[in-house]
Amino acid sequence: MQFSLGNFTLLLTASLPFTTLARSIKKDCKCTPSDACWPSEEEWHHFNKSIGGILVDVNPVAEPCYKDSPEYDEARCDEVTKMFHDSRWRTDQADLCPGNESCYLPSVLPPSPPPVCKQGRVPLYGVPAKSAKDISKTVKFAAKHNIPLVIKNSGHDYLGRSSRRNALMIWTHFMSSIEYLNEDGGWTPEGCKGGKGREYKEDDLLIKAAAGVMLYDLYQSVGKRGRTVVAGAAGTVGVAGGYIQGGGHSALGPWKGMAIDHLVEVEVVVADGRVLKASPCVNTDLFWALRGGGGGTFGVVTSVTLRTHEDPPTIIYSVNATIPFGSSNDTTSADNKLWQLASEWHALGPAIDDRGGSGYYYFFPNMPGLNGKMFISGLIFIGATNLTEIEELFSPFVNWAYDNIGGPETGLVAKLGIELPKMSSFFNSVPPTDSTSGGNSLLGSRLVSKELLSTREGVEKTSEAMRKGSKLGVVLGHYVAGKGAAANKHIDSALHPAWRKTLTHIVFATGWDDGASFEYQESIKRMLTEQAVPALKELDWDPVKKRQTMGAYINEADKEEKNWQDSFWGDNYPRLRKLKQKWDPKGVFWCRPCVGSEDWDREGVCKV
Repeated sequence: MQFSLGNFTLLLTASLPFTTLARSIKKDCKCTPSDACWPSEEEWHHFNKSIGGILVDVNPVAEPCYKDSPEYDEARCDEVTKMFHDSRWRTDQADLCPGNESCYLPSVLPPSPPPVCKQGRVPLYGVPAKSAKDISKTVKFAAKHNIPLVIKNSGHDYLGRSSRRNALMIWTHFMSSIEYLNEDGGWTPEGCKGGKGREYKEDDLLIKAAAGVMLYDLYQSVGKRGRTVVAGAAGTVGVAGGYIQGGGHSALGPWKGMAIDHLVEVEVVVADGRVLKASPCVNTDLFWALRGGGGGTFGVVTSVTLRTHEDPPTIIYSVNATIPFGSSNDTTSADNKLWQLASEWHALGPAIDDRGGSGYYYFFPNMPGLNGKMFISGLIFIGATNLTEIEELFSPFVNWAYDNIGGPETGLVAKLGIELPKMSSFFNSVPPTDSTSGGNSLLGSRLVSKELLSTREGVEKTSEAMRKGSKLGVVLGHYVAGKGAAANKHIDSALHPAWRKTLTHIVFATGWDDGASFEYQESIKRMLTEQAVPALKELDWDPVKKRQTMGAYINEADKEEKNWQDSFWGDNYPRLRKLKQKWDPKGVFWCRPCVGSEDWDREGVCKV
């Protein structure tokens, strides 16, 4: 939607007392549309002209479905309803902002009371930036007028950090250029000379990806060069946004470590509007913070330069199990068996890690339409070429499943191994249009140490904690760190140190059906925050210091995580807090829960 301010401005100014029209800047609060310090219509139009007229109004994506709205549009409503869960389509919508709960599709709400659409946390205006200059001008405008600013990449965010009330949104999704560096050797990061600061091989091919490049496109590009990168599995996530700035876990993690371990250089627009390079040799403290300190906090990243790696042969291995309730429909027996299976699976975890295994696994304790419980796994072994060796590795677990769930003839336990000539043939096989999103989802998570899962007591404790949280829904496991992350512990970054000790990343995934009452939604949120996550938090707990020894992954966590500073960054938080004050002393950038957000109220409007 093109930018239009006239009616909006008239409505606001007509409601203001005459005495408030004198221009003033709030000292401890952001300016909002009802304040006299909000930019005038002329100032908005001048700003829009300065960025080439790309400023857009941002309205809730479902608003065209409300007949009493001036934005009502039946054709647009049909499109929104049809495409709402299409991941790629969603990334192209300025007005799709996770965390907004004020304008649902009317079709998913109960008929009474009548549905109402409000702006909520959807930003008021957006800048679909084409360059770092566009972003710089936007940051300067927001800082000058002291208005709320928010950053959106692809919009993948369970915590809603790309949403903010009354905000001007910087949208980096359309900055999609890719450039290759160091093709002939000799390239160095900004400020580095004579090999100083080099965390890559002298002849490594490097890729410079603009902010909006999505992971699927990144994999496709490097695959054509016979290379790969350490990145995530969700194809429509933007590589340079909160994904990598939050650390970036990957199925390649046990092979090469975290995504930020391969970050060579960053271009970033900081709070005063300057466009800077950050590397191991220049603006080193900012580089440190951007490697794990979280997105939307220290600046707007406009590009990242990453190492690429060889594309080795790979073995995919999967074991799945279905545990039926039985003729008596005894759910307790099946539930006991599912969590016994979880113990056997995690007991094998250290050996899987030692062999370089990585990937994902799922426990379905309440599978709709299934008269039983289910376990699904999908692991990869990068560089492996002998399937027999992998099958031998899993034989204790498979034999346990055959003995306790059902033999091969029952079909209740299935296994599959596939040898691939190149890893990219797996990662490049699923287009992002196949992924779905837009559900009513909440996550709570914990990093679980290899040390804990190397003992039978630790394995059993983990299963019990997972069982407590499983009442909420699916339990996911991620072998995405392991020995690869541990091997890179020498890399100095803002990443929570617990990642270097992590064997698995456990996630409770919950939510509610369309049309659920708001009271029910709140009850689910409370159960996640007050029961499920604390059960995992107790796994790695120091009773003397009364403090967790591990933590959580900020990109897949509970937004209401208690003591989130320690959970997301551990001992790195005090330094991050100081760097936030250095690089953004006026709080131009804000999101919650992000570094320094505790200085502001829950909406990022006024300091507390």
